[in-house]
Amino acid sequence: MTDEQVEIWNLIRESNRAWVSGAAHEVGSLYDEHAVMVPPDFAKRLEGRDAIVKSYEDFIHHARTNFFEEQEHSIEVFGDLALVTYRFLVRYTLVSEEAEREETGQEVLALRRGPAGWKVLWRTQMPI
Repeated sequence: MTDEQVEIWNLIRESNRAWVSGAAHEVGSLYDEHAVMVPPDFAKRLEGRDAIVKSYEDFIHHARTNFFEEQEHSIEVFGDLALVTYRFLVRYTLVSEEAEREETGQEVLALRRGPAGWKVLWRTQMPI
């Protein structure tokens, strides 16, 4: 991987570690102020960093993440734009349930490099 690819991957992994550990507020630094997040069912897109951070906070309040692993990532850099895809495995337990759930999926992120560094402009997840 190039230095740019390593830098981008480290930002994403740090963000993932933040929400898994319950520090949703730290996730905000990865996102552009006007970022868009499209959920797997494409039902309701979230617009803006604050709405995206709130979605992480909501998840943390309703579930306990027991395990999260990034797998098979790819990072393509095109000047000041980057596309990142990776597969993930997550195990979590909803607060209202006892049974653990397991999901695998693919995450796709589009980033732009600006004065404040690399920021996510667009994010979606798809179940596998």
